[in-house]
Amino acid sequence: MALPAMASESHLYFERGGPAYRLMQRLNVVKGEDPSIARRIVIFLALTWFPLLFLSFLEGIALGPTPEQSFLLDFASYARFFVGFPMLIIAEIIIGPRLTIAGLHFVNSGLVREDDYPAFDSAVEKVIARREALLPELIILGIAVFGAWSMTAALYAEHETSWHIIRTESGLRLSMAGVWYLLVAVPLLQFMFYRWIWRLIIWTGFLRDMSRLNLRLVVSHPDQAGGLGFLGMTQVPFGALAFGLGSVLSGSTAFLIVFHSVNIETFKIPFGAYLVLVNLLFLGPLLVFVPLLSRTRRQGLREFSSLAGVYNYSFAEKWIRGKAPEGEPLLGSSDIQSLADLGNSYQFARQMKLFPFSLQEIIKLSVIAALPMLPLLPLVMPVEDILKMLAKALL
Repeated sequence: MALPAMASESHLYFERGGPAYRLMQRLNVVKGEDPSIARRIVIFLALTWFPLLFLSFLEGIALGPTPEQSFLLDFASYARFFVGFPMLIIAEIIIGPRLTIAGLHFVNSGLVREDDYPAFDSAVEKVIARREALLPELIILGIAVFGAWSMTAALYAEHETSWHIIRTESGLRLSMAGVWYLLVAVPLLQFMFYRWIWRLIIWTGFLRDMSRLNLRLVVSHPDQAGGLGFLGMTQVPFGALAFGLGSVLSGSTAFLIVFHSVNIETFKIPFGAYLVLVNLLFLGPLLVFVPLLSRTRRQGLREFSSLAGVYNYSFAEKWIRGKAPEGEPLLGSSDIQSLADLGNSYQFARQMKLFPFSLQEIIKLSVIAALPMLPLLPLVMPVEDILKMLAKALL
């Protein structure tokens, strides 16, 4: 069977492409079609953290009089540039291929009917147009630069010194490291993050287009999502982005706990809100299928109810009201097994969910997002107590 013309990995991909990616290829940051992950991480660190280190030593703020005025004691900077930033790049080989596989699964599994092949091709063409568009990335760049400017204004408004802001005889001013941080490092980091958000929006648009097709869904499918359960598993790798973001939050929290003796209980609500936000952000796109799954479930239950009514009536007429053919024994009859199979199928239909993800996916995303918080435990609890707690949990 011929597949849609655009149903191939050479057309349907999300992580590569776009003006910024093409620019990196021209500058030899990305070599050809190879993602050049390690090379890009080294280059971006050379453009962000290492200049900050050099400038802070040059200006004498690598280790200042207070933790806030010491660049080397800023835990969040380590997390931001040695975990968060690399994860934005590594995520391309974690998330990208899985999105492509999931997108092609719509046609490879037969979910898309042949009549809808042109609509599938149109959806892929939209992905390509949005992925390669210049305007969205210019807007993202503007937002990243504006975000850095807003941080600068906020730092000045606090009237407090840090390694970003130093006090001189003429008043407060940005340190050289602060200038590089706010004009180069932060915009670059934010651009990479918001670019991933744009990729998530493109993926959501593709899913919306799929939800508008007459997909070949099965109400009694064992994944309890009509055959769309694979999408929940596809979203879990987005946890790589949540892990990077959680590392930055963990670094900031560690600084407050170590140098300001802030109680870790203070962060329970913010961390809880963070986990909720992660699940909404990365599982929320799948909610575009709720109307389709709701219609499929209602129609399927009506059809199964009608079939069950007819079959149960026939079964009762044959075996209960004595109309079975003479000599046909009840024991070993396939009619009973068919009745049981029909009942099981009806139960599967009743248990069908209105969204294509499960509690398991929510837990996986939450655990990945919360992993960077584990290093905070030794700051508030003796290692011996932590080991005892783990031993009790395992035994």
